[in-house]
Amino acid sequence: MTIKIALTGLLAAALVPGAVAVAVPVVTGPATPAVPAVTVALAGRGGVWVRAADLPNCGGDYFMPCKGQPWRLYLSNGKKVKFPDAARYATRADGSPAKAEEDSPAPFAVSGDGRSLAYVRARDGRVVVRAWPRGRRTVLPALGRATGTAFMTLDLSADGRHLSVDYSGAGRKRRPGLLVDTATGATVRTLPKGDRLLGFSADGDEVLAERALSDNTTSLIAHAADGSEVAAQPPQELVVTGVRLALEADGRTVVTAKDFTGVRRYDLAGQRWTGPARRIVAPRGELAGLGWGPGGRLEAVAMKGSDEDGYFTTVVYSLDPATGRTKKLDQWTIRPGVPR
Repeated sequence: MTIKIALTGLLAAALVPGAVAVAVPVVTGPATPAVPAVTVALAGRGGVWVRAADLPNCGGDYFMPCKGQPWRLYLSNGKKVKFPDAARYATRADGSPAKAEEDSPAPFAVSGDGRSLAYVRARDGRVVVRAWPRGRRTVLPALGRATGTAFMTLDLSADGRHLSVDYSGAGRKRRPGLLVDTATGATVRTLPKGDRLLGFSADGDEVLAERALSDNTTSLIAHAADGSEVAAQPPQELVVTGVRLALEADGRTVVTAKDFTGVRRYDLAGQRWTGPARRIVAPRGELAGLGWGPGGRLEAVAMKGSDEDGYFTTVVYSLDPATGRTKKLDQWTIRPGVPR
């Protein structure tokens, strides 16, 4: 699963060892603090995997991609690799670069195992899913053609089998979301355009979404690739800003956490909590997201640093929701400016 994170400061988004991908597409503009575009993959198994994808920021206090600098892949062996095949800037519906006030990186996602990438191809705007480092490429249509890519979000399941495409941020131009088989490029499910996609389940067969209701409450829906779904109107504290959610492999149990204060499970089908909250032990920093690693391991991503500090550090922990215990899996730092 790919965790989407939008953070202020240099820290950002295009999503670590273990296999949870943290993709963090960031929408920034002239009035938005600098946020490096980073996508993070949470820890792979064996060999070299992609930890994160980053679009270098040279805008100082405000995000502005460094002139002529492509996306870079941060690898698990500590190396950085240029990735010029991916588009840098997001576009408007007519294909032109997004307006200054919408200035943002083009969508980019890394799978949780760090072995699959999804991005908008620079030369023609088509979406590509590519196995890392030299595996299969699946080329999809230019999925942002009708809406632009400034408000299109890509997300990969932890194992890279499925891709989700979300247009919920496009306002009046929003379109139904898509669930795509990355091996064939076929759309296996079209999702209601009012749903905002939150991430894949541990096994990648479902995607969690939220839907705003007419009574100003929010419901959660687990959409399965086979066409089934489980929906609930949970306690509204589950869907407020700052609460991180992760859908378990059963397609009905949601793990919830706010900051690093506690973790708890909620059963969508039964519409009830399944146990008490557990205090999360050890991590420090801002909880940027929850995601799934190899073998259905729950992982938590912490971010440290700021614009003023001149760096952002990503730390990935395994998290046991039954006990709140954590174990550090990986850590790396991204600094602003042209990479050295």
